[in-house]
Order: sequence, then C-alpha cells, then structure tokens
Amino acid sequence: MNLKQIEELLTFLFGGLIEGVFSLAIFSAIGFLYLYLRYRNQMKMRRALVKEYESSYANAGQVVVLNTVAAIGILLVVGLLGVLLWLGLHG
Repeated sequence: MNLKQIEELLTFLFGGLIEGVFSLAIFSAIGFLYLYLRYRNQMKMRRALVKEYESSYANAGQVVVLNTVAAIGILLVVGLLGVLLWLGLHG
C-alpha cells in the first residue's frame, strides 16, 4: 500500500466512525429529551426505555425522527393532492 491508499483508507474508516458517533449522539439526545418530556418521571422513563426501545436512547431518538419525517411526508403528499384537486376543479 502506498501513502495515498493508506490516507484514503483512514479517511474512510474515521469518517464513518465520526459519522456514526455523531448520529448516535444526536439520536441519543433526541431520545432522552423525548422520553423526559413525555414521562417526566425517572422510573416511568426508564420502564419505557427498557420496554419499548431496547434500553437505548438512540433507538428512541431514531423512532421519534422517523415518525416525524413520515408525518411531514404524509402531510406534504396530502397537501399536494389537495392543491392538484383544487387546480383540477378550478382550472
């Protein structure tokens, strides 16, 4: 391996590692905040975390983000269909 290949390999490995750690940190923070705001009780929060999210704040955060994105997507599709229907009736 030459120096350029080693540099590309390290960039690939550390880039993926940093990206994974960054996304894990973001999802964990979102998951913790969601559970804290929803339950406000440490015991209830912990029970929900274990029962629903496999004891992982990151899993809870991913569920919250994916559900939010899905809801926004559905609203956009319904809105677009509404606009197309309105234009079809009035156009």
